[in-house]
Amino acid sequence: MSEDKVHPMSTAGYKSLFDTLYPPLCLFANQYLNDMDISKDVVQDVFIKIWEQKTQYPNFNANKSFLYTAVRNRSLDYLKSKYHRGVMQSSDLEFDQLHSEEFFLTQLTIVDTYSQLEIAIKKLPNKCERIIRLSLKAYTNKEIADEMSISKNTVKSQKRIAYEKLRHSLGSLLNIFCNFFVTLFFG
Repeated sequence: MSEDKVHPMSTAGYKSLFDTLYPPLCLFANQYLNDMDISKDVVQDVFIKIWEQKTQYPNFNANKSFLYTAVRNRSLDYLKSKYHRGVMQSSDLEFDQLHSEEFFLTQLTIVDTYSQLEIAIKKLPNKCERIIRLSLKAYTNKEIADEMSISKNTVKSQKRIAYEKLRHSLGSLLNIFCNFFVTLFFG
């Protein structure tokens, strides 16, 4: 989906918007709700609402911004209703954190970065993609070689190819992504 393309809420425009943003919006909602099934329901509710209201925005980025904000608000509404029913025992501090602009922007950045990384990984040649996915699961080069029945040197050369292609397709996003995760896990 081109970011410059206007997406009127025709069936094709709506489908394109849904296909592009549904998975990352579900991940985003899950950052609030910690339940993927409920997250999917929330995102579907938001998409149904914009379809019924024939909501139109001038471009993809405006649609995207609206949808992330709507999913955030719908997730918070769900948490409030759950909290008020006594199903969930959360402190006001947790709700304040979830309501904060900082939490929203952090989660948005994480989900958007992950989405872009996932798209780039899917564009890799099959062998490179599989090696990178195993690497992300903390497999060593030897474990990858054993798993795929290839040599350790083949793993290394395929990783080099994959990293070069990822650097090219992700540009500075790759550096931000790596720095974020290094800080998150080791910082």
